Formats: sequence, C-alpha cells, structure tokens
Amino acid sequence: MTLTKRLIMLVLPVLIIGFGSATWGVFSAQKSSLIELEMSKLNFNLLNLRYSMEEDIYFATGIMSMLTEKHEILNSNTLKKNSLTELVERYTSDVAYRLTGEIALYILNQDGAPLYSYRRTRQGDSQVDWVVEKLRQDANAIGDLDNFEVFTGPKGQHVILHSHSLDASSPHSGLTALFEHARYVFVTISIPEFDSALENLNSKYGVEAYVTKSSSSAPLTVSMPMLAGGYVNIELTKSYIDKQLTTFFYWYLGAGTIVGLLTFCVLLFLIKRYIIQPIGTLDRQLSLVMSNRQENIIQPTGQDEVSRVGIKFFQLYEQLNQNLQASRDMAVTDALTMLPNRVRFHEFAKKALTRSRSKGAFLSLIYIDLDNFKFVNDRFGHEAGDELLVETSVSFFELIKKNGTRRYGSMVSRLSGDEFAIVLSHTELEEREELAKRIVDLFEGGFQTNRYRMPVSASVGIATFPQDGEELRGLIANADMAMYHAKRSGKNRFDVYSENIAQEARRTKAIEDALKFVDCDKEFSLVYMPYTDRDGKVVGVEVLIRWFSPSLGVIQPDEFVPIAEQTGSFAKIDGWVFEKAFEQVASIRALLNDDIVVSVNVSAAELGRPSLVSRLVELQKQFNLPAGVIELEITETFGYFEVKQVLEVLEDLRSAGFGITIDDFGIGYTPLLQMIDYPVDKVKLDKALVERITHADYKMLLEPTIQLCHLQNITVTAEGVENDVQHQYLHRFGCDYFQGYWLAAPMSLSDLGQWYRNYSGDTRLG
Repeated sequence: MTLTKRLIMLVLPVLIIGFGSATWGVFSAQKSSLIELEMSKLNFNLLNLRYSMEEDIYFATGIMSMLTEKHEILNSNTLKKNSLTELVERYTSDVAYRLTGEIALYILNQDGAPLYSYRRTRQGDSQVDWVVEKLRQDANAIGDLDNFEVFTGPKGQHVILHSHSLDASSPHSGLTALFEHARYVFVTISIPEFDSALENLNSKYGVEAYVTKSSSSAPLTVSMPMLAGGYVNIELTKSYIDKQLTTFFYWYLGAGTIVGLLTFCVLLFLIKRYIIQPIGTLDRQLSLVMSNRQENIIQPTGQDEVSRVGIKFFQLYEQLNQNLQASRDMAVTDALTMLPNRVRFHEFAKKALTRSRSKGAFLSLIYIDLDNFKFVNDRFGHEAGDELLVETSVSFFELIKKNGTRRYGSMVSRLSGDEFAIVLSHTELEEREELAKRIVDLFEGGFQTNRYRMPVSASVGIATFPQDGEELRGLIANADMAMYHAKRSGKNRFDVYSENIAQEARRTKAIEDALKFVDCDKEFSLVYMPYTDRDGKVVGVEVLIRWFSPSLGVIQPDEFVPIAEQTGSFAKIDGWVFEKAFEQVASIRALLNDDIVVSVNVSAAELGRPSLVSRLVELQKQFNLPAGVIELEITETFGYFEVKQVLEVLEDLRSAGFGITIDDFGIGYTPLLQMIDYPVDKVKLDKALVERITHADYKMLLEPTIQLCHLQNITVTAEGVENDVQHQYLHRFGCDYFQGYWLAAPMSLSDLGQWYRNYSGDTRLG
C-alpha cells in the first residue's frame, strides 16, 4: 500500500470525526444564539412592519391637521364645500401620491350621520366604509375615539382611523360653521402594504399574527407596538424553530464538510509535497540504483528529516558500493599474485574476443603451466613456491607490455596453482610465437628468484581466433590441449594448436577411456630386458609392460603410463605388474641363473601411498622371494612428492629387502647432491645422458659423474647403450652395469630363455 493511500485511510477518518464533532459542538453551543438571532430577526421584521404603517399615519395626521389648522378652513367666510374637496384632493395629490391604499374623509354629526365625505380608492370595492358604518352603529364607540385607532376588517384587512372631535368653541370653528352640527372628523386609510407584509410574516413563521389591544408576554413571542395603537404579536413556533435549527445544522454540516475537505486537500498536498514526494523520489532513485540504471541516488541538499535520510542512504550506498567493488575485486583477483583470476580471465576474454571479431584482428589465448612446481614446494617449501609464483607473475606481466605500458586488449591471469593464461590481442600472427618464445626463455636453465634458482620450466600452449576457434570455449579447450601437448613433448617448450594436436588429444582421451575399463589379464603383457655387469655376465632383467588394446591396437608405455598416472589408473596397473612380476621371478631365475635380480618399475605416484610397502612385502612373502631379488626402479621425478614421505617409504622398502634404483637419471631436475642423500642403491643413467656424455666433446664428464656415485656406495647402470663404442667408454670410466639394444631388446619370457642360451655361448666381455 502506498503512503498516499495509507495517508488517506488514516487522516480522512480523523478529519471526518474531528470536524463532525466540532460541527456538532458549535451547533449545540449556538442553538440558543440561533433562537435569539431569530427573535432579533422577527423584531426587526416587526419594526419594518411598524415603519410601513408610519407613512400612512403621517398622511392621516397631515389631512387632519389641514382640516383643523389650515387658514382657509379656519376662515369660514371663504370656505365652501367644493373648495374643501379641491383642497383635500390637492393635498392628497401632493402628499399621498405614494400611498397605495384607500383614503376616505368623513365629517359626522353628533349621531354619526355623515355630513361630508371624500374618498380616493384604487380598487373597485371600498375598504374603509365598513369602519364608519361600524362606528355609527355604536355611538358610544364614537364618543370614545380621539386620535388613532387600528381596525381589523372582516377579511383580515387593517384600516387606520384618525378621529377628531369638533367643538364650536374650539379654534376649528370653520368646519362647524361650514357644516352645521359637525361633531366628528374621521380620516380612514387602508394599509395594503402593511397587510401584505403581515401576511408574509404569517406565511414565513406559520402563525396568524394580527393587531391586538395589548402586548403578549408569552415565551418566544415578540410584541411590537404600532403608532396607530395596538400591538402586533408573533410567536416563534416549535416547528419553525426546528426547521431553522435543521437548516442551520445542515448549513453547519455542509460548511464543516467543505472546510474539512479543503483542510484535508491542503494537508494532503502539503504532506505529499514535503514528505511523500521526497520519499517517493528517494524510492525511485533507489529503484534505479537497484536495477543498475543509476550508480547512486542523487544526494539531497535539504536539512529536513527526509533529506537527512536520503543523505544517509547516499553515504550508505557509497560505502556499500565501495565494499562491493572491493569484494568484486577480491573475487576476480588472485590474492597471492594480484593478477586477475579465472573469473576475471573469462570476462576479459569475452570482451576481447568481441572486439577482435568486430575489428577483424587476432586474439590468442596462451596457456602456461609450470613444470615441476610441486617439487619446488616439496623441496624448498611453500614460501619459496609462493615466491616463484609472484615473480613469474611479474615477469609475465612485463612481457605483455609495449612501450612501457600494458598492451591494449591483453591481460595476464592466474587460473589455478601453477597455471597461467595470457589474453593477447594482436594484428600480426607472428606476435604470438614471439611472446611464447620469450616465456619459454624465462625458464631456460630454471627460474631465478631473489633467493633460489628453481628447477622449473614452462609448457606453453597457444590457440588463436579465428583459425583455431570462433568461440571462447573452443579457444580455451584448444589452448589447454596445445599446452598439454607441449608438456608431453618434453616440457619447456610451446606448441600452437593444430589438427595433429587435436588428433593426439583425441587419442589421449581414447586411452583414458580405455584405461578405465581395461582387462589387465587379457590386454597387458610383460617383456624382459636383460643387463650385464662389467664382466659381461647377465645379472638382472628389467620387467617392462606392453599393452595391446582391442580398439586402439599397440600402445607404448611412454604413451599410456603418464596418462595412467594423471588419471589415477596407475594403481590398478602397478598392482597387476607387481603380482605378475613377483609370480614369474622363479621362472626367470630358472631360465637364467639363481643370482638374477628382477627390476620392476614403480610409478612415481605410488610413492605417495604408504600402503606400497605392505603390499610389496605381502607379495614377497606370498611367492617366497629372498631379500635382494627384487629391485624397484623409481623414475627421477619421485622428487615431486613430499621429501619426508618419500624418504620414509624408501627406508621401509630397503629394510624389507628391496633394492632401490633411480631410473632415467639425468633428464629430471633432482640435483645430484640431493639425489645421493636418498636411501638408494643404484642409479640408471638415462639414454639421452648416455648418448651425450659418451660423445667426444663431453666424455670428460663421464668419469666424475660415475665416481661421485661410487663415493656414496651407489652403483651405476647405463641404459640405452647402442654400440660397442659407447660400451667401451662406459666400461673404461667405471660404469657397473650395461643395458640397451647393444645387448638385447625387450622380449617375452620364452624368448628370454632362448636368447640367454645363445648369449651364454657368445659372452661379451668389456
């Protein structure tokens, strides 16, 4: 419900009750005043009635004075009857021209018989003759008359009678001389205006008022004395009073209603103008802000309460907006590196893609993954890992600058732990490779921070709009695909997305899916690769796994083992390899000799499982294998795991009678001095390292490397020996064991027996 409706519902009833009560109170208080007012009005009307009679009385007085005092009449010698009539007519014409009633003049004798009469009438019937007739019939009444009298006729009409008695000895002897026996002079005047006014009063007040001899003292009665004698008495009846009170009440009620409505309208206008309207304005402003059509409300400038509330809303929203902006910045910013995070990366990339599409420019997504970052955390600590992330972030940001400022339409972001992404807007396609190469160059020989040179590299993948995808989702997937291809292809390199990479990714996905449902007994098999000592004696074989998938065909270990480690399928595969290898130890020794050592590769990921030791010990007991017959080959990347946990697992394995060999030494990032501190018995020089240090340019490095291991009581195996020249170099500088195609390729168990029989007849001595 709006404030206006609520105001109407609250204020209007209050005003109605208030003004209604006030109207009734005023009416009750004014009832007596109203009656007094009506009495005053009635008195005034009667006074006007009296005044309307006075003019007639004054005329009658004038005629009477003329008859009794005028010189012509006093001089009886000159007065004639005709002269008297002319005199009266002239006087009447001059003085009484305004009178509308009948005028009559009578001179009577002692007995009331008329001696002379004069009449002026404007009506057909006489309105005054009946007065004289009445007086003639009552001689005593004539004798009592002198001066004025008001008579009421048979039809209610009134007549003024002015009488005068003549005496022969009086000064009025002219009339007595003219009219012998003249005794009385009557002047009668009808008063129709008085009658009409009296009739109106009767009609108005609903009474029958008339002229009486005496006044009335009854309540609510007004008595007005008339100059011609008598009184007019009019009573205010109850019905008239009630009618006036009702009219008065309705008048008060109407006036109160009008005043109340006007008051309500004025009050409503003022409240709406100065209270509701500012609140409504504030409400609209807040609605615009909440619908994101306005950043903030317009700050009020008044000093009233509503303005102060508006100012507080303005200040509150400013604070909330600042906090929201800070929260949003935190939500889209990586707390460690202060780079934009994944959310901000997606927002920025969408806008940059839209701009590139409209301008016909290139947009490249460059994905960066730091190789061996977990090793840094494990070896140097998380503080060093954080330092590495911060400084690489600074370096990436510097790379996208152009002329000292950040390149327009480009951004560096941190997507997750050791993954970064660069959005690069460019016009020349070569710019993406130039930037990627500069990124890879940052990690050539590791990355130098303020305190450490970290043994890390970067795998970089690139996808470019429009050739590698039209939509952001596709570009992200393709850049990620190219980055993982670079990582699998040797790390510290960059790859640009291509159809070949896409095919390889599809194959990787197919391998992942196949590993989930692989039947190890039907699809996996083991092969064996022997190795000899310095005397050429076969002293051991390395167990290798092979996979033939019904749907994918032959899949090499280099291809599926990393995938199995990444997807978590390695546990099932390692378990199968351990069981089969341990089971076939007796057969291998029977085919070769009883001193043969069987080397089994252990996935680097297995070292993170404390259950590895108990499982191998259980298999050792199950197949009744003596201590030292099983040698576990661990790739150099085992350093990726927590050092303390790795050391505990390795110590427990050695205590259980297993030999420990570091495989593929020379291609990872474990420093030699750190490696020799581990509880290991043997290192295997990787094929790439063997090829390098047996070259004439690097052969001086071969002997120190081998001797450093010997000083720590660690034997050395060279794998990947391809020819006699390499074997001779390695043998001359003290290498202990030799393995490679120079000796034999991996083979099945049955082929291993035949090979051994042939080899025993042609032993190769160093």
